[in-house]
Amino acid sequence: MKEQTIYSYKLLRRFRWRLAGWLFQLLLICLFPLAASVWLKIPADRLVVTLTVLPAIAAGHLCLFRLYAGLRSHHPHTTPDLLVSPWWGAGSRHPVSLRAYRGAEATVLAGSLFLAAAVFVWVPLPYGMALLWGTAVLGLPRLLALIASLRQPPHCRVKYESGSVAFLLTDG
Repeated sequence: MKEQTIYSYKLLRRFRWRLAGWLFQLLLICLFPLAASVWLKIPADRLVVTLTVLPAIAAGHLCLFRLYAGLRSHHPHTTPDLLVSPWWGAGSRHPVSLRAYRGAEATVLAGSLFLAAAVFVWVPLPYGMALLWGTAVLGLPRLLALIASLRQPPHCRVKYESGSVAFLLTDG
């Protein structure tokens, strides 16, 4: 028998980051070495190595989400789509309030940007620029979903799904 709850949910909106989103992110990531090579006067093939900071950004997103959710007692869990999800495996077992969702996403976005800015001064310039650029590009799905949440009623719930975020309304 399926899991049953006393609530039934009505789907208000589902925010998905599909192939077009992934391709847009890939395009932006690939443009970084070209733009930075023009600006820094360094050959682009030497700047491609700086993209090795991208996995650290994804790990930072996941750690910041788990830290925020853990401190707020929201029972975070890592989803199986860790490497292919735009949310880097961050999620919760049950739907969370819109306020909790906005707080978690804003914390991850701001925290990762502040972390990148703090590390920027300690690493060589090309790596620091790749870190800041990668933080902005890899944060796009979270930022756009956060902006989409502004159009939802304040009493709705948010469920992290595989590759998407669903905004739900309870009838109970």
